[in-house]
Amino acid sequence: MSNSVARKVVAYFNDLGENKPTTTFFSPRERQVLELLVKGVAYKGIADQLLLSIETVRMHIKRIYAKLHVHSRGEAVAKYLMHKPNRLSLF
Repeated sequence: MSNSVARKVVAYFNDLGENKPTTTFFSPRERQVLELLVKGVAYKGIADQLLLSIETVRMHIKRIYAKLHVHSRGEAVAKYLMHKPNRLSLF
């Protein structure tokens, strides 16, 4: 790959990172689940607090991870803390 093509590829991916999701990025329930995840509440605790089954909580978490492009609770929490609601419209 030539230097000019490499620069274009890097610029492309940098531009992707700058695009911020809108407030419609998460459903209200996904926001609730994510906020409880950030507080350290276990899946069962989330299910109990939101009156959901654990499987439903897992489904919401799977969708949250997909939307955030993460693979773990730690990554999701880190991304949340980097883009708190009062700073961006991510959540």
